[in-house]
Amino acid sequence: MINLDRFARATFGLAVLAALGACGGSEEPTAGMRPATEAESACLRDIAKAAGTTDIALISSETSDVGTMVKARVGDDRTHWDCIAYPDGSTGEIMAEPHMTEG
Repeated sequence: MINLDRFARATFGLAVLAALGACGGSEEPTAGMRPATEAESACLRDIAKAAGTTDIALISSETSDVGTMVKARVGDDRTHWDCIAYPDGSTGEIMAEPHMTEG
């Protein structure tokens, strides 16, 4: 009976590992794990200029027909900033969200 119990546990363990293995590998890299796109770089540059600091980190970006909405954390208080990068290379709607800080 003990050998059967070990076999059942081993089989269950292998099934769990197989299921976990099937879940990974197809995800897109997160913003912090890949180089910034041109749109993200343009917004990060212009947010840094508006904030007067180079202490900036990309949070996320979302592309639509209008442009790319970029969110970043800036400065010691990690204030959230937004920016839209347009297809022509320009940026706009650069603004801080002072109520959105991390700390």
